[in-house]
Amino acid sequence: MTAPWFVPVGERPGGRIRLYTFPNAGSGPASLTGLAERFPDEVDVWSVNLPGRQARLAEPPVEDLDKLVDDLARDLLATAREPYALFGYCSGALLAYLVCRRLVELAPGGPEPSAGSGERWPERLLVGSFAAPDVTLLLRRLPSLPSWLFWDQLIELGGVPAEVAEREALRPILEPALRADFGMLARYRHRQGPPLPVPVTVLYGSRDGSMSRGGLLGWRRQSVSRPSMRELDASHWLAEETPDLLAAVIAEEIGCVSVTA
Repeated sequence: MTAPWFVPVGERPGGRIRLYTFPNAGSGPASLTGLAERFPDEVDVWSVNLPGRQARLAEPPVEDLDKLVDDLARDLLATAREPYALFGYCSGALLAYLVCRRLVELAPGGPEPSAGSGERWPERLLVGSFAAPDVTLLLRRLPSLPSWLFWDQLIELGGVPAEVAEREALRPILEPALRADFGMLARYRHRQGPPLPVPVTVLYGSRDGSMSRGGLLGWRRQSVSRPSMRELDASHWLAEETPDLLAAVIAEEIGCVSVTA
């Protein structure tokens, strides 16, 4: 039996809108459990469920980004409950963006699918702690480094949350998925396309030294709508440092609650 590409995080069967989340590199659905618990009941939180981690640990990690994007988009079109939105966190933002673009391409009629088709693109694309895909700086050498140097570089560059970096005993378990994910990132080459007919929200930490203003504002090139820029009092790791505020801001952006941030 093939494992599902997306799984629920928590139980909110009565949610008004489904939020599909894409965690940071090497992570699985459980990494965003703390964030999912903080959403209002109107939000039904799901996560991408990639091979090589957690429930799919025995499966080899995916290394073909184009195929992965196509598989995820086709699965969403076949199974998504409307309305829905996508949230990509850190490097997961690139995957969420690419899936969103593929959803638009696959929708009946392209950018203007036929009414009542039941196969439409997301209500909104939300990206956290990640620069626009055409200007983002990717760690192209990282996946080829020997294990000790791979971890040294990853930690020095802030590529994993502190609680993960500190648990050295887990490194042999986590490393294959991390290498595969960063390998896909390293091989990514941006292909220009028409702006998405989907509004974009950019979430970023006020103390994130890895993010430039230009890199964040670059998301305006990726949508026909002006992006919503939401600054949070945090560093790079929004979900770990400010989960309550992050959940509230996302909920507001997808039309569920109102907050000040």
